Amino acid sequence: MKRKITIALALLFLTTACSRVAPPAKDNMLKNKSFVYLFFSTEKECLENQPDDDFFLNCHQQVDFYDNNVVEIMLTDIIWRGKYEMEGNTVILTFEPSYEIPDGEILFEILNPAKILKTDNGTVWKKISGNSIWK
Repeated sequence: MKRKITIALALLFLTTACSRVAPPAKDNMLKNKSFVYLFFSTEKECLENQPDDDFFLNCHQQVDFYDNNVVEIMLTDIIWRGKYEMEGNTVILTFEPSYEIPDGEILFEILNPAKILKTDNGTVWKKISGNSIWK
């Protein structure tokens, strides 16, 4: 009986100890990171698909996570600034409602440290490593 109580207490201790440490580590996973969704496979392909006039089409979408839960996202050619919070593996971005973000909210699901999924359209955004979105 004493052994069962000891095991139960050890499991309880491990469970509570892990739950207090895990959320801050996950919260820090996004801080000062950027993720992109590329419309083209390469920079060359992007440049080859530009219109002939003076207008330049974006080659990607980008989301940047900063300190103090600040987030910026570029969906077309405007950068929207808001806040983000995490609930489990879901990242909730909140903004003032606009024509690009009518309800003021965008949801991502963390797939792994290098990929997030934009839940409304199923696009996978990859973490930027280095100084180029094309790597």
